[in-house]
Amino acid sequence: MIAAARFALVALLCLGAGLGQAQQQDLPELGDPTVAIISAEQEYRLGRGWLRDLRGQTSIMEDPLVQEYAEHLVYRLASFSELNEPDLAIVVINSAAINAFAVPGGVIGLNAGLFLNAASEDEVASVVAHEIAHVSQRHFTRRYMDSKRRGPAVLAAMLASIALAIAGSGDAGMAGIAATQAASIQAQLAYSRHNEYEADRVGMQILAAAGMDPSAMPRFFERMLEQQRYSGDPPEFLLTHPLTAERVADSRARARSLSAPPANPSASFELVRARIQARYFDGQERARDYFGRRLESNDRVQKQAARYGLALTDLKEDRYDAARRALTELVEAHPDQIWFQLGLMEVDMDQGRYTDVIERGKEVLTINPKDYAASVMTARAYLLSKKPEQAAPLLEPLLLQRPNDPMLWSLAADAWGNSDQNARAHRARAEVLFLRGQDQAALRQMRFALDEADGQFALRSKLSARMSEMERLSSEEF
Repeated sequence: MIAAARFALVALLCLGAGLGQAQQQDLPELGDPTVAIISAEQEYRLGRGWLRDLRGQTSIMEDPLVQEYAEHLVYRLASFSELNEPDLAIVVINSAAINAFAVPGGVIGLNAGLFLNAASEDEVASVVAHEIAHVSQRHFTRRYMDSKRRGPAVLAAMLASIALAIAGSGDAGMAGIAATQAASIQAQLAYSRHNEYEADRVGMQILAAAGMDPSAMPRFFERMLEQQRYSGDPPEFLLTHPLTAERVADSRARARSLSAPPANPSASFELVRARIQARYFDGQERARDYFGRRLESNDRVQKQAARYGLALTDLKEDRYDAARRALTELVEAHPDQIWFQLGLMEVDMDQGRYTDVIERGKEVLTINPKDYAASVMTARAYLLSKKPEQAAPLLEPLLLQRPNDPMLWSLAADAWGNSDQNARAHRARAEVLFLRGQDQAALRQMRFALDEADGQFALRSKLSARMSEMERLSSEEF
């Protein structure tokens, strides 16, 4: 784990910074004072450094299916925003709390709880669009400028508390805020009223342009207000995004002025929500009752997701025959839905039937070459079958597409390490550590990699260049 002080420092810089590389090609507005505060390249490096540290502090959901869905949704919305050629890093936080965040460097984070509490894909999209709007309007940089005028110590205390809250230590974060006992902290903790109204307005425009329902934003906000009213505890999202009845009414009025598409349930959203729900239910009887009630729906998509959720609940209980039977029926009814094929692979994987996983994975990859989830599951099956030399070719193309994915690097470390490619294995372990904020341990692994690569000129040169880059990023100060 990284030192708390370093995490707070990075949080101070990046949460106050602004837009990342996503806009580095945009021409700044003449007279824009934010340009003099921090460059787009600095914002990008700060944001990505903050993400590395965050990974070392909190639990990230490493589920390829959930990850791919989140990436697709965020990029869909970002393509209708003011971000120019966005280069985004998207993470799903393994927390049932309602929260989302966007920081400089194009880092977008969604809590799993967002999917648990949203009634539709449009509601999740409304929160994402709101966060993208904060980034595109450079609200972080403007807050940073204002805080510099009020005093850096106040900003440091405020951002350190926010960093702890995002990392899943909500109580510690709130204690940090209370300990300051400064009204100015509370004033700076939240976005300004103007920032929030602007993010609502721009976010709803993004939703409408993307063909989604802008009225989903006030609906979701209203649900959060209701939760606060009846539970007494505000959702985490409200701690940094203050919400009032006035703001909800304003957003509802704005939504009425924008076109709304006809309701059309998203199969992908319903499946990802069912997947997350099956994971988070604290009792299997509750899961069965919930999904059983949804089976009574007249909506085809809802029923399909409920059957999927019940199958995953059976898998969670090691009821393999029931899970396989349900997923086989779903595959037969919906042969084009890859999630159900992957579900059968998960059942076989859990039972240790690695040959079956590999065979089905080959079939899926024939139709969907380089599919993220299918490649990961098939590679894992090869590793567990003691066939690491067949896992590596599945992982290497993915690493070119996803060089900042610690889960892929971890699998690659096993594949290369068990194939006597020790230099590459040490490099992969270094990448995992570096992406999780453990810089010194990562550099040690890179030194081991260089030792193993002695006599391999091309590989050693590549490793040396990467190590130099890690050292520069680790020691960088702004």
